[in-house]
Amino acid sequence: MRIIFLHPHFTSAGGAGRAVLETGSRLAARGYRVHCVCIRADQRFVEGYAGIEFHETGGPLSSSLWFWLRFSAGRKKINAAVNRIVSEANAEPCVLYPQVFPANWWAAEILKLQPGLVCVWYCQEPSAFIHSRAWINALPWPKNWIASLLNPILKKMDLKRATCFTKVLVNSDFSKRYAQSIYAYDNDQCRTVYLGVDPERFNAVSSAENRLPWVIVIAKLTRFKNVDRIIEAIRLLVTDGHSSVHLHIVGTGDAEGSLRRLVDQFELSKQVTFHGNATDCELSDLLKKSMALCLASDDEPFGLVAIEAMACGTPVVAVDSGGPKEILSNSGAGILVPTGSSAEFASAIATIIDSKDAFDTMSQAAIRRAGDFEWERTVDRLEAVFKGCLN
Repeated sequence: MRIIFLHPHFTSAGGAGRAVLETGSRLAARGYRVHCVCIRADQRFVEGYAGIEFHETGGPLSSSLWFWLRFSAGRKKINAAVNRIVSEANAEPCVLYPQVFPANWWAAEILKLQPGLVCVWYCQEPSAFIHSRAWINALPWPKNWIASLLNPILKKMDLKRATCFTKVLVNSDFSKRYAQSIYAYDNDQCRTVYLGVDPERFNAVSSAENRLPWVIVIAKLTRFKNVDRIIEAIRLLVTDGHSSVHLHIVGTGDAEGSLRRLVDQFELSKQVTFHGNATDCELSDLLKKSMALCLASDDEPFGLVAIEAMACGTPVVAVDSGGPKEILSNSGAGILVPTGSSAEFASAIATIIDSKDAFDTMSQAAIRRAGDFEWERTVDRLEAVFKGCLN
C-alpha cells in the first residue's frame, strides 16, 4: 500500500506537521511506501523522520495572499505530483491522506479526476478560517476583511468538498462533535484517532529540583492563541513579587510584533524570551527546564504540545475547553482555568512554581497521563482504517 499525505508545508514545528512526520515515519517502518506532497519541507523540521518521500511543489505558502491568488496553479502542481505517485504504483493500492486546510480542498479536486481513489481526511478541525469567527477575527488586516467578505462563498465550497471523503478522522472527541456539527458526519463516517507522543524525543525529568521558575508557550503566534494573556499573567506575577519567573515563547506568526510591543510596554524584557521556531531537541530541552506549559487559546482542537509537555513531566495550564479539557480533566496533570483570564493563569502558575510538592504531584500525574497517548497506538488505528477502506 502507498499512503500519500497532503500537507500544506513544514516550515515550523507545529502540531499538525508533527503528526504527519510521526505517523508517516512509523507507517514507513511498517513497510508502507509513504509519500508527502507539500509546498515546502524545510530540512530543519523534517530531518530525523525516516522513510517519508517528500514531493515539494514550491510556490508561496498558504498563509500568503499570493497563494490564494495563484490557488489554481498551485493545485495543478499538487495534482501532478499525486498523479505521478499513483501512476508509478501500478496495481499497488493507494490511500490519499489529506491533513489540514487547504490539503482537504486539494484532495477534493484530485478526487474529481480520480474518483476511485480511497481518501481519508484527518480533520484536525473544520477549516478554521471558514467556520470559526474567532479565527477569522484573529487574522491581521486585510486578511480578516477578505475572509469575512468571502465567507458565504467559502462555506459553501467547503461544505461541498467535505462530502467526498471515504472516511474522516479527528484528533479528539471535542473535534468530532465540532466536525459533525459543521458537516453532519455520522459516527461511522467520522472517528476519533488521538495523536501521540514520542518518548525518545519527549521524556521526563520530573523533580522540581531540576527545574527553573520558567513558563513556556509553544504556539503559532496569532491572536487566536491569546499569548497576550500569558504575558499579562507574567506581569501580574512580577508585580506580586515573583521576580524570578521567566516566560519562554516558542513560535512565530502575525501577532509576534504586537506581543513584543506588549512586553516592552510592561517592561518585561528581562522576564520574556522569544525563541522563534525551535527543533524537537530545543523544545524538549526547554520543556524539561520549565515548571509549566500554558495554552491560552479557547476551544483548542487537541493540543499536541500539551501531551509532549506532560511526557517531559511538565504540568499544563490551559483553558477549560476543547481538547485540553479532554486531556487534563480528572488527571491531576495540570490546572484548567475557567475563563482563561490573565489573573486565572497567574494564580495557576503561582500554585505550581511556589510549591515543590504541588509541582512534583502534578509532574508525576502528567507523566502517567501522557502514557495514554502513543504514536504506535495511533498508527495501529490508522492502519485499520486504511485497510478497511480498501477492502
